[in-house]
Amino acid sequence: MRISKSLKKVTAIVLGAAAAAVTAVSVSPAAEAAPNGNIAYFGDSYSANPDQILNALRGVNPQIYHDYPSREGCLQAPNNAPRLLGQIAGAPISDWSCTAETSRVATQRVTRAIQVGDIHSGTRAVVLAAGMNNYGGFGIRDGVNILDNQAVHNAYLKDIRDAVKQIRRVSPRIQIIIPGMLQVTEPTSGMLCAVNVVPNAPMGVPVPLLRDVENWNRDNQIAAARETGATFVDIKSGSAGHHTCVPDMQRWVSGSIDTTTPKYNMGLHPSEAGSRYVAQRIAAVLR
Repeated sequence: MRISKSLKKVTAIVLGAAAAAVTAVSVSPAAEAAPNGNIAYFGDSYSANPDQILNALRGVNPQIYHDYPSREGCLQAPNNAPRLLGQIAGAPISDWSCTAETSRVATQRVTRAIQVGDIHSGTRAVVLAAGMNNYGGFGIRDGVNILDNQAVHNAYLKDIRDAVKQIRRVSPRIQIIIPGMLQVTEPTSGMLCAVNVVPNAPMGVPVPLLRDVENWNRDNQIAAARETGATFVDIKSGSAGHHTCVPDMQRWVSGSIDTTTPKYNMGLHPSEAGSRYVAQRIAAVLR
C-alpha cells in the first residue's frame, strides 16, 4: 500500500502514541468457543499488522473499519501471519494479536481467550509471539525498567511462565510455540532503512541499539521456550537477508516512509511475503 509522505508521518506519530485499548466484555464461552483443532495466536503489531490508516483512526470513527477484521478493539489484517498460518495449516485460527501488545498484555489476553473458549481442551496449539515491545514505551507502561536488560528479560520470562501455566491448566496436550521476529536491521552494521522511495535504493542510517534489541529479544524467547518446554521457532536467522535495507523484491519489512516494498500494511512492519514466511515456519513445527 502506498500513501503520501505527509500522511505516513502523521500516521507514524499516532501509532507511536497509541496503546492497545482492550475492553473486557461478557461473552458466553459456549457461544464463542473455537472448534477443535484451532490455533490461538498472540502477538504484537508484527502479527496483527493492520492497515496503518485504519489503525490510526480507529478511535475517531469506528464505522470506517466496521468490516475490517478485529478482536476486542484490536485491528488485524486479513493477510497477517496468523491468518496465513490458518490457510497453510488448514486450521481454524483464533487471532488475539494486537498492536502494542507486550508479553504482559499477551498473558492477559490468554486469560481472556480461555474465558471465551478460544483455548480449550481441543485446541491444537497456542502461539506466543510478543516480546519486542517490552523494550519500548509499552514496556514502561507495564512497569518495567527498559534501561535494564536483565529486568526486561526477567519480566518477559515471568509473563511467559504465567501464560504457559494458564494454557497447561486447560490442557497439557496443547503445543505452545514461541516464534522469533523478522530481521529489521542489517544484522552486522545495524543499518535501518526507514526511507524506501527510490526503486532498489533503500536509504538509512546505522541504529546499532535496535540491532542489539532484536538480538536480546531472540535470546529472551529462546530462554523462555527452554524454561517452559515450548517450541522456539527461529525467524530471525532465516530472514537475515530480507531486512529493510535490501532490494525491493527481497524486502520483508517495509520502511517507515516507503513506496517500493510490495504489499505492506504498516510502516516498519512485515510485507505479505514476510508474514507468509513467519506462517510457513510456524506451520512446519506444528504437531
